[in-house]
Amino acid sequence: MKKAVFISLSASILLLSGCRTAPSPQISLATAARFQQFSDGLQPTVLALDTQLGEFAAPREAEQTRIIEQHILSALKKDYVSGPMTRDVHAKHHGCVKANFTVNNQGLPAELRAGVFANNATYPTWVRFSNGSSSANPSDTKGDIRGMAIKLMGVQGQKLLPNHTAPTQDFVMMNSREFFIEDLQDYVAFSEGIARGKWGLAKFAVTHPRVSYRLYQIFGQTMGNPAASEFFSATAYRLGDHAVKFKVRPCNGAPNTTVPANAGPHYLREALSESLRSDGQCMEFLVQPRKGDMPIENATVEWSEAISPYLPVARLEIPAQQFESKAQMDFCENLSFTPWHSLPEHRPLGVTNRVRKSVYELISAFRHEFNKVTRREPTGFDIF
Repeated sequence: MKKAVFISLSASILLLSGCRTAPSPQISLATAARFQQFSDGLQPTVLALDTQLGEFAAPREAEQTRIIEQHILSALKKDYVSGPMTRDVHAKHHGCVKANFTVNNQGLPAELRAGVFANNATYPTWVRFSNGSSSANPSDTKGDIRGMAIKLMGVQGQKLLPNHTAPTQDFVMMNSREFFIEDLQDYVAFSEGIARGKWGLAKFAVTHPRVSYRLYQIFGQTMGNPAASEFFSATAYRLGDHAVKFKVRPCNGAPNTTVPANAGPHYLREALSESLRSDGQCMEFLVQPRKGDMPIENATVEWSEAISPYLPVARLEIPAQQFESKAQMDFCENLSFTPWHSLPEHRPLGVTNRVRKSVYELISAFRHEFNKVTRREPTGFDIF
């Protein structure tokens, strides 16, 4: 048992240490001043808690969230030289593909027919598949978290973010049923490890064995094709007056987990491209209602499917297409996704999502400002 724990912890240290690039050369004084100006302009985020659905505040939550923001800014500053700044996480995308999200709510009880699931409709959709690393060019053969971000268009109604008036709705997913960080203190320590680079993350892995072991388990999962895989929200969300988690799976129910024998550094993009060359892909979107005392604040706890099975509510049809032109890949790079691009009926729940609100907005605004790219939400399928 001790040997197994040591091996898994050692692997986690190696994996975590590869999450960030080496420190960059000294940035210019003008660029440093822009970093400082952005940092000084940060405002603490205070959110009303949904206590009826099980939310409660973490100790010193606003202060701790501000510390996380500062750690992320420090890490971005350390890695930034010049030219395009990539995302802090999920920097490498395999592609953004066009899809249609068709709701069929007949399998939902009446109390869960809310938000985009209130009526049967079809929404044009962009889907971004990615690796979780902060490096924009890691080999797909390395262990990593894999991401799937879904952006529905034509979603009318007031949104949660004051500056988000576009008719879009985001769902952010990962290839793990549970999140790897349990509480806000671990989140602060993890962000500090990232800011300190390779050895900071190695120290974090040693001092936080439960977190590193969860990462080790996630990184050990294999994937053959992003559009034929399973993804999960991991964290909880409102659905009307109730709490749910989300899941996406292939329509045939059998995820492709086989890595090709000759897999190259970009095999996930290649597999996605090959599968969409002449045929489409179908994925099913499901919701899992919260039952009993299933936790909202601790996203490392899996909600039992035996107690609350997932209910199908929509189909994501990805037609045959090509997506690898430079213009479309640049469009994909400049898109922003956050679970808070949302109708109130799908409000994110729990401390992980509350931290995400400020952190995702921070990174997106910061990245677009430094890249001199205007942030915009798509309203349809751009022609590339």
